[in-house]
Amino acid sequence: MKQHLAVLSVLCLCFFPCFVSKDIRMNPRLTQHHPGGTPYLLPREEPMASFYLDINKSMYIGGEEVLYHFNLTEMRNYSLKADSYESQREKRGENCQNQPYCKNYVTFVGELGGNLLICGTNAYNPTCWKMDGEKFTRISERWTQQLSPRTPDSSYSILNTGNETYSTIPRGSSASTRQPQFRKIFGSGSQLYTGDKLLINPLFVKSLVVKRKEEKENKIFLFYMDVNSQSRSTESEVPMIAQMCEEEIGSDAANERFRFSTALKSRLICGTPTAQQYYPFLQDIYFLESRDLLYGLFTNAWNHSAVCSYQVEDIERVFNTSGLFGSSRTDLSIRPGTCLGKKPTPEATADEVANYPELTSWIWPLANQTLFQSLYHYRKLVVDEITAVDEKNYRIVLLATDEGTVHKVVELPDGFLNVLELHPFSKPAKILHFHLHTDKTEHVLYVAAAQGIYRLPLDDCTSYNESCTDCIISKDPYCGWSEGKCHSILVNKSSRVLQNLAHDDKCNDEAEIKILPRRTEFHKSSGDNAELPPSKFYLECPTESKQARYWWTYGNSEMKNCTPNEDQCMLLFDRVTSPGEYHCMSQELSTVRVVRKYTFAMNYSGRMQCSWLVVLAFSILTVYYIL
Repeated sequence: MKQHLAVLSVLCLCFFPCFVSKDIRMNPRLTQHHPGGTPYLLPREEPMASFYLDINKSMYIGGEEVLYHFNLTEMRNYSLKADSYESQREKRGENCQNQPYCKNYVTFVGELGGNLLICGTNAYNPTCWKMDGEKFTRISERWTQQLSPRTPDSSYSILNTGNETYSTIPRGSSASTRQPQFRKIFGSGSQLYTGDKLLINPLFVKSLVVKRKEEKENKIFLFYMDVNSQSRSTESEVPMIAQMCEEEIGSDAANERFRFSTALKSRLICGTPTAQQYYPFLQDIYFLESRDLLYGLFTNAWNHSAVCSYQVEDIERVFNTSGLFGSSRTDLSIRPGTCLGKKPTPEATADEVANYPELTSWIWPLANQTLFQSLYHYRKLVVDEITAVDEKNYRIVLLATDEGTVHKVVELPDGFLNVLELHPFSKPAKILHFHLHTDKTEHVLYVAAAQGIYRLPLDDCTSYNESCTDCIISKDPYCGWSEGKCHSILVNKSSRVLQNLAHDDKCNDEAEIKILPRRTEFHKSSGDNAELPPSKFYLECPTESKQARYWWTYGNSEMKNCTPNEDQCMLLFDRVTSPGEYHCMSQELSTVRVVRKYTFAMNYSGRMQCSWLVVLAFSILTVYYIL
């Protein structure tokens, strides 16, 4: 028995660093179950839906043999307008009837060559149609087979940028057995593809283009999980990043003319080495173009999450300086991965890239540590940026949990703070689509699941609209207090709007009027004598903020502490023997305030006087703050 305990102790010590310390700032401060926004529900659930938002803010949703179209600009009245179009599909072969996906699942909708294309699995025969009004015309080009996989549950990545399109989907009936490649399938110039050693058995996460000052330096980044072929660590699968030059034209070798000659890869690290904490499973990537930053969402074996950031310049530096793992050549005239624009890559350099595509060095996050860690299991992320009232820019990380909720995490001068949890759907749901749209007038998050899509304005401030203190203590950069309410700074960002993001601004007494007053009833659990206090009863105090400390006081004495995990901070009595005031207090950051106040008084006969002949208890929502 002692031996087993010893082994267990050693294992606990080994694995302890992998667990995330419980940081109260990473718990959502408030929860909003009915967020402001617009739901667009589908007539039936589409668990494998695809999504496309065009420049006119129209949303197209592809499902099982159907395409839905929501014209969002005409639905500001929250009514639902859905035009359902039956997709054309080819006659199915007899050998398909008993297969699980013997239907047409729409997997791609997007603009290509000036046309709106809809592509689907088409009963294991991928096909695309051009949409003109409500008419569908089949496109017979061979490259259309690489805009949809043969089955909707396949892992693939399609990059549609400008007038060029790239895909990882092989074409033809033997596609499932072919070596995966990243291939240019549409656009001007050479139709390049990656070599056999770049991708082994990938699970694709995302692909994107990063524009640089010189056009020839534009990069394509491909993010994926893959087999740990080099065995430089113990994980069986590792997160990878591949880089290619967007403008390259291939090699000058005849047999390599149509192969990417700059395609290299490296392992992507997210963790804090000093704490021995690593997150090996890449979930999502977001490129914040305004800051030239990549944000990565990772998880570990316990489904705890971490977010790391990477400066694109640092990534390029690694690709420009690192040696190739397994290569011993040092005499190349052009180093591997160099962007040459419209000049072909020398044959010797291209051969070395094809044979040894992995870098010796790995890609580490900024400051060699995570931005933040959480016990929540996150699936998707986007990152927004807004200029607040103080004219400083603040970044907001929006995360989708595995239960279909959305967390709003704000980057403040003293670290990250989870300010709000939103529940757009009535029941737990798998988030299929997570898209951020911003312009001068709005910052909107589109959150989609099988039952439909929810359009969430990020500047909805109704969760904090009870008082000035509730508004500014929220630390939400989209929201500020003025003219007696908490509202969006996108609508009003004058100097008279009050926020509290980087310093301790405070509300004046006139601003402390509650917009939504609440009452708490007095409850009793036993005792029916109208002249004497009940033998057992309790007082309630709501613990709305999960980042505050709550406690009860009587006079100058502290009676009881509560945890934010409790919905109510309860104060239990066997019998009231001390008249006077009982306060429920909260402290959050530097703000201390009275949440509830109960007063018990003695009547003329000397007996305790209570509400409705039992206890005189009233709840007044006074709020004050102490610096």
